[in-house]
Amino acid sequence: MFATSSIESIRSGLSNVSDFAHGLSDGSTDSSGVKSTALILIPARNEAATIGQVVRGCRRAGFSVTVIDDASSDATALLAAQAGAEVLTLPGPHHGKTAALHHAMARLPGTGLAESAEWLFFLDGDGQHDPTDLERFWWMRDHADLIVGNRFPDAARMPPLRRWTNRVMSTLLRRSGILDSQCGFRLVRRAWLGSWLPAGHHFQFESEMALFAAARPGRVLNLSIPATYAREESKIVPWRDALNFARCLIRHRLPRALPAWRVGQASSLPANS
Repeated sequence: MFATSSIESIRSGLSNVSDFAHGLSDGSTDSSGVKSTALILIPARNEAATIGQVVRGCRRAGFSVTVIDDASSDATALLAAQAGAEVLTLPGPHHGKTAALHHAMARLPGTGLAESAEWLFFLDGDGQHDPTDLERFWWMRDHADLIVGNRFPDAARMPPLRRWTNRVMSTLLRRSGILDSQCGFRLVRRAWLGSWLPAGHHFQFESEMALFAAARPGRVLNLSIPATYAREESKIVPWRDALNFARCLIRHRLPRALPAWRVGQASSLPANS
């Protein structure tokens, strides 16, 4: 962990992030790293149309991938395995994204490769997140405990209802330091998470992690990424997921932020560099 003085220097330097971004582009930060210390977790249900492409992109970036197949009725599991992922298959009925990730994270300490996983990537299997951006997250890992994608600079491409609800939810969770609280593309230091596991079932995962970040000292970085919505269908059930979000806030009582170091937003980095 960095000393306080080092963190404060990083924090103040990011009040204008262009210098920091330039430092990355000129090779001052190793972009390759030891990628065997990272594991990508992708929850997926009926994502046969996209899961192969997503997994192949992650593998090309040099990372190990585990796909949690949540009782899919299509070829999601087969295509993920063919693309090079380890597949953790959950039997029916449908568990939900958060429950699927809980199951995968709970088994990490006892599995061979995962024992060395110091970093966990999370991204969706529907093609919304571009695996070519993994390298940009990886570059930043030494400067944060949690790095979260931020789609708001590209918000005009988000469906209006999702953009509005996301802004409202992110405002309520602003103490976490996360700007786009509902973005599923993120990299987290496993030691910072400790024994934390998500407790919900459907789409509470991102909100639960934001509440965790609001209550725990840590360094949060928001990294601009494109807003991609090539597929129109959504698995979100508005009334159910709004109720689940409200339950999250009540359960955690929206804790007051503890003293925490927030790194800021690296918005000047090109979205597809």
